[in-house]
Amino acid sequence: MHVLITRPKDDAEPLKSQIEQLGWRTSLEPLISVVAEPISPAALANAATLIVTSRNALRSLAASPALQHAVTLPLLTVGPGTASLAREMGFQRIFEGPGTGAGLVPEITRRATSRGEPFLYLSGDILAFDLPAALAEKKINVQRVIAYRSVAAETLSPATTNALEKREIDIVALMSPRTARTWTRLTAKLAARADLAGVTYVCLSENVASAIKGVMPAPAILTAARPNLEELFIVLKRLAARP
Repeated sequence: MHVLITRPKDDAEPLKSQIEQLGWRTSLEPLISVVAEPISPAALANAATLIVTSRNALRSLAASPALQHAVTLPLLTVGPGTASLAREMGFQRIFEGPGTGAGLVPEITRRATSRGEPFLYLSGDILAFDLPAALAEKKINVQRVIAYRSVAAETLSPATTNALEKREIDIVALMSPRTARTWTRLTAKLAARADLAGVTYVCLSENVASAIKGVMPAPAILTAARPNLEELFIVLKRLAARP
């Protein structure tokens, strides 16, 4: 089996290692490039609680002079992967969400109601889930600081293009709706040269799967039970167990 991982390299390495333990071949094709933005200490001056829904935001924070103050604040994270990185960075008071931005809304609402805390959301320039808008509906204001920008790929690498043309890729792991849309856009250009009918797509969530349904064959789309890497790997292990 040959699995194509479409995450940025830093995020892809843990999954790559796990898949290779199954005896499968892996290739990396980052469809989104991440560019860190500077975060000044002044941006955190009035924050009582931080919110992050991506490890990329934490990596930007780690490279900024704002980190020293940031680690003294409570941190609400989207899920276990983000929480794990936050602990490595020195955060002590961490709330671990269920894996989605929407899943953080109840906890933020509870804190806003009981404590009236000012929140600061460190995010990317493009939001898969508009957390500030969801909170605004509940009359909760959140200051947003853009910690990184993401740039979609314009072409597939020659290695991936060649592998698709030779039908050497069996599984494509898709981790975000934008990544999935980028994949469909780029592979559409190969329609005359590559047959993707035999490719299976393993998606991190239903939102990711929805971005390719109707474009790719529905029977070839599998979705993790919960939106985290552990559940996605379970799907891959089940595929590995098939005859």
